[in-house]
Amino acid sequence: MSLSWPAIAGVFALLSVYVVRALTPPPNLRHLPKVPLIPLLWSYFSGEVEDVRIKRLILPFAKEGTEGAVLVYAFGRWIVHVIDHKIVKDLSANIALWPKEEPQDEMLLWRFVGKTNVILSNGMNWQRHSRVVRSALGRTIPIADFVLLSKKLFSVMGSGGRLVWDDLTMRFTLDAVGATTFGHDFQAITDVNSPFVKDYNRVMDGIASPLYIVFPKLETWIPRHSVVKKIDALVSMFGDLLEAKKNNMANDMLSYMLEDPEMTDTDFRDNMVVFFIAGHDTSAGAMSSLVYYLAKDQDMQAQARAEVLAALGDDDPDAQNMRNMPFTQACIREALRINTPITYMVPRASAEPALLTAANGKTYFLPPHTSVILNICAIHHNDTYWPNPHTFDPSRFMGQSAADKDRIDASPWL
Repeated sequence: MSLSWPAIAGVFALLSVYVVRALTPPPNLRHLPKVPLIPLLWSYFSGEVEDVRIKRLILPFAKEGTEGAVLVYAFGRWIVHVIDHKIVKDLSANIALWPKEEPQDEMLLWRFVGKTNVILSNGMNWQRHSRVVRSALGRTIPIADFVLLSKKLFSVMGSGGRLVWDDLTMRFTLDAVGATTFGHDFQAITDVNSPFVKDYNRVMDGIASPLYIVFPKLETWIPRHSVVKKIDALVSMFGDLLEAKKNNMANDMLSYMLEDPEMTDTDFRDNMVVFFIAGHDTSAGAMSSLVYYLAKDQDMQAQARAEVLAALGDDDPDAQNMRNMPFTQACIREALRINTPITYMVPRASAEPALLTAANGKTYFLPPHTSVILNICAIHHNDTYWPNPHTFDPSRFMGQSAADKDRIDASPWL
């Protein structure tokens, strides 16, 4: 059946109305400072990297402590991005007033991640997930596993030469997550063509389509059946790992979590995906950043190496001697700051009207049910708190003052 020109014109008119309404801030948020829309959309569709976009379009609002919150268009709506450490601290301290927002059903990310995990749950559900996860983490510190995986990685690296370090870190962290969290050997370090890595990357690339991120409703109007099929296949692989683990309990997080009778298979599966993403992508990024900056500064590299060798001696690492590396720990924290592995925290929304107060005393009134995101990357590069924020400087974390500690405590990463 073909459409007449008037019908086609009507469809375009309806789409135009939807686009204009979607791209216009609601009246009750128009009093807030706003990132210009055209440069923002251009950034999304040109594929600009997230941290570059934040530094170019959002950080200028934080210059010299001018603003603590800014309105940004993303995921089909306008969201308040918090770029002030005091507001972050206030929101984080009052999770009853600021619960995590219910994820948008149409976004395929939630089809993959699920909604019943320690990251997205609220209230009693969050307490239950948090209790089980903390208990499992507390029962094992798998240092020996990391030592074995490191030796395996060194054997693959051989005598050095030209190495693709970010690829090696991705493979290392996948095996680390598999061994310590799932009790499963993905063999990613030794097998360049690990199918699990390829399937995961295909899924994440499909989810991250710029058009569908800007207009999530398209998932309903123009569903991407091929991406959904890939997501479901990967979810099924996690389900297979879960079933195998039930019959082969061991010294890993998933085994310990399976001892809790209150958790369902859906709970386990959703948490497995979260652990996989958190332990794989973010850890690989952190390792890559740390090595990059130490490679750029040979003096820092030599200092960190000498400290590690002095702390370990001829022994394998344990929890005690790892505490005797203050400079190395400072380098790790500075790498996490300058190239933050997770850009944002999960959106939160208050059912009540709220007043946000920044460190400079400026206030922002938010109507009920306003989506609020803690922009960790922007806070970590706010020059009000971090002089020369784009410079790798581990001394920021050595001999902290009370003001330094207050600022660092406001960050979930540092």
